[in-house]
Amino acid sequence: MKRSVEMEKKREEERVKKAEMARLKAERARAYEEPEWAKVDGEVEDDVEEEEGVRKNELYCVACGKKFKSDKQWKNHEQSKKHKDKVAELREAFGEEDQDNEDDDEDADDNNDNNDNGGGDADGFVSADEVEKLKEQFEGVEIQTEEKGDE
Repeated sequence: MKRSVEMEKKREEERVKKAEMARLKAERARAYEEPEWAKVDGEVEDDVEEEEGVRKNELYCVACGKKFKSDKQWKNHEQSKKHKDKVAELREAFGEEDQDNEDDDEDADDNNDNNDNGGGDADGFVSADEVEKLKEQFEGVEIQTEEKGDE
């Protein structure tokens, strides 16, 4: 019991001591006067320009989403396995995308070629080659016909 009373007294003393320290710290902060050499007088714009200059010197890897402050860091990163893997993934993705775009362009060109004359000659006939192409395009498509009934 004596021990718990002593512990409680110590805790109370510590709380009082912390409160006093906080009060003194706040008092010093209120009394603080900025030295003349530390005062800002319109040179904020220069600081902003310096920060922009620093940003221009930063290197950024788009593939990995990382920033680097020095050429050495950048060169080391370029040699890393993770970076090389990411670049390979991006190349693969862009390659597939380019291939899809080329295929779409070729299909559009083919359709434009076929549709120039309405898909055939001026008299509405198509060549055997064009028929074969159409068969390939519509392979597996079922054509449904409607029967007209007596109404």
